[in-house]
Amino acid sequence: MFWKKKQSGIIIQCPTCEWNPDGDKHWGCSCGYRWNTFKTKAKCPKCKTQWEDTRCPACGTSTPHPNWYKTKEEIDLIESSGDQNLRAKKKSLESRLISYGIKNYRVGYLPYLDHTNEKFQSEYEAGCRMMILYAISTVAHNLAERDTLIGWFKDEKIWDKVSPNEREFLIDLTPNEKTLMDMSWRIEGALTLGWCLKNTESLPRLDNDKNDKSFEELQQNLPEIGEALTPFLTQLKYRDFDEIYEENLLNEMATTYFRDLMFNGKKDKTRINRFTSFERHYVLNWLRTQYADTGETTGESWDETDTST
Repeated sequence: MFWKKKQSGIIIQCPTCEWNPDGDKHWGCSCGYRWNTFKTKAKCPKCKTQWEDTRCPACGTSTPHPNWYKTKEEIDLIESSGDQNLRAKKKSLESRLISYGIKNYRVGYLPYLDHTNEKFQSEYEAGCRMMILYAISTVAHNLAERDTLIGWFKDEKIWDKVSPNEREFLIDLTPNEKTLMDMSWRIEGALTLGWCLKNTESLPRLDNDKNDKSFEELQQNLPEIGEALTPFLTQLKYRDFDEIYEENLLNEMATTYFRDLMFNGKKDKTRINRFTSFERHYVLNWLRTQYADTGETTGESWDETDTST
């Protein structure tokens, strides 16, 4: 039992995701009392209920309370087990989350970090989607150019890749303010795909609103609206999929964080621009959804992108 171990050498750690308690009162008893369960070995100080299992705030898994108490030797054994490549990815992703202020979210299932079984869109399809997002975000600020844009999409044979929602925007005589705002935010998706396809060197941090330099770099590396697209689209290459997949998971977990804040009525402790993060989450989820049965990606797939977490 954990209380028979040398107390001076004990490390408290989630058996599933390896999260270490931060001293906050994350646990609530059925009597309504909240406290740090590790101060009392899982016994409620108010009603004296002895809890057998403890739920991890970081991964959501409940495990027997004694299993949280480890010796240094046990920790060393855990860290040396499993796929070391995936463990390195876990550390990298969680370090980035912590750097944004998302301190209590961890990966409890290492295969979650493995992208080898994922089916990504081809570079060509990703390039088409990037150009559509870029062009639509541009005309959202100049509606008079929409007819020109429609003609260009048709001439370049990518009109079928424009989504139903995007087509509706392009022909709507009086789009509302929400639609205009949504379409203008498409530039973030274009920038994200530009980074995936090495048209930009780096993505700005999610808490950095000074990203004009990245947008300028993207603009310089993309064809101008009206130019032929085939020479550009057929030479695109992805950056390392490890980088792309980590960015996808980072924004997926950030979306989960904001979802949990909404459901629990808690205050945001980060400076993340949640609109930027959501656009990245959306476009990267689309990127890893290849419709192998159809052979070609159509616009409908964009509107149907799943962003559940």
